[in-house]
Amino acid sequence: MQEEIKKLQYVIEEVLSEDKRARNSDKWLLIQVLRRMGFKIYVDYNDLDQMPCFESIGRIRRKIQNEQGKYLPEDEVKKGRKENEKEMKEINVWY
Repeated sequence: MQEEIKKLQYVIEEVLSEDKRARNSDKWLLIQVLRRMGFKIYVDYNDLDQMPCFESIGRIRRKIQNEQGKYLPEDEVKKGRKENEKEMKEINVWY
């Protein structure tokens, strides 16, 4: 996982260094990073500002699941998330 994080960080820094718009918009940054990683992503330029923030979607999902205890993931997914969280703490990426 540490190699994946380093690769992702490299791609993000590369996009940020080359694309001023990516410095100003997380949505645009996400699209450009995914494209740079080989994913085929198309978003109509005019619709970009209308799209919800991807981070907000994840945060709201976590709030619903963690605080309200609703719509919980399957046990296998929960276990995987816990393992990822532990690994992230060990490599001290976000914590």
